[in-house]
Amino acid sequence: MSEKLAPAARASLRSRAGALLTCFVLAAAAGAAVLRAEPVLTRPETVAGRIIIYPDHRDPKLFYYVPTGLALSQTFGKPRFFFYKYVHVKEDAAEGPRTTAGGVLSLAVEFGDETAALKESKGPGFDFRPVPIETLEIALSYTGIEGDAAAPEKKELALNRVLWAGKNFTLPLSRESASYLWKIFEDRKAAGLSVECSFSYGGYDLDEEGKLKPGERSGRLSLAVPVSMDGQPDLFKVINLAGKFSFSFRRLSVLCFDFVNGAAGDLVKLTAEVEIRTARGQRDFKTVSFSAGSEPQVDLEFNIPEARGGKYRYRLTRFHGDGRSERSEWQEGDSAFLDLSTYDTVIKDETSKPAAGGGRW
Repeated sequence: MSEKLAPAARASLRSRAGALLTCFVLAAAAGAAVLRAEPVLTRPETVAGRIIIYPDHRDPKLFYYVPTGLALSQTFGKPRFFFYKYVHVKEDAAEGPRTTAGGVLSLAVEFGDETAALKESKGPGFDFRPVPIETLEIALSYTGIEGDAAAPEKKELALNRVLWAGKNFTLPLSRESASYLWKIFEDRKAAGLSVECSFSYGGYDLDEEGKLKPGERSGRLSLAVPVSMDGQPDLFKVINLAGKFSFSFRRLSVLCFDFVNGAAGDLVKLTAEVEIRTARGQRDFKTVSFSAGSEPQVDLEFNIPEARGGKYRYRLTRFHGDGRSERSEWQEGDSAFLDLSTYDTVIKDETSKPAAGGGRW
């Protein structure tokens, strides 16, 4: 028959067990940090005449390869590509008629897998992984094809810098770039379009004494855009924002591409509270949240007649991975597209300025 421990003894035992568990977890974490695999960048090797590989700094049977190909991702045989442009003329704006126009191009890319070719060249006794890519800059460019007098030179339509995470990218387009790109597809001249990716990857360099120190290299790949408006019309959409309104109801699309782009940092959830009131004081209130794995666009419909001017107000709450939360002040909005994205975007356009995160294009 076992003896019963006094409360103080039980507390002491729990304390010692907790301390042992904490030590075990810390030791495991420290071990994982020490055993982290990284390539030695000062020892490149070219395989099959085209693939650059680097050895691991610890495991002699592990190598890292630099991707040599880029492709548009597919889902059930359809390319993960979507392009929409939008326009809305607000006739009753306080400062006079105001036009909102622009577009969004969303696509997903993936690097080619070189494992089979490497195993065939070096043998099956080795393991191969892609180099640990850290950041990626993706650009959409157009080079005028023969007979295209309007665009004889290469033109960069949009640019975005993101962390290499979800492999999904969104390129906001200014009014001019969106119209220009739409016409390219309409005129069947998309053969001149290309997606160009510049990427950086980390590892170790060897110093003069043969010691490891942090290092970095870069690469660049491009692919033609293998879609057409004739062959895949469902990948293209024109949105007339005037059609998003009706006499009796207010419709609003809320967008956030931060989690799709991997640009959310330590943010785990973003919540938007949206409130609309009529001239008679009627109120409707809705909440929408974005997080990893959620759709980047949510369409809301408010079941009250909108007040003249169609304004609403909203506030944001950001939830961080360390448990912190931050709530903004109420802000006023009047666009049928409320973009909450905070990624850094550079839009190269002759007549428009770069759009800051959360801005309109």
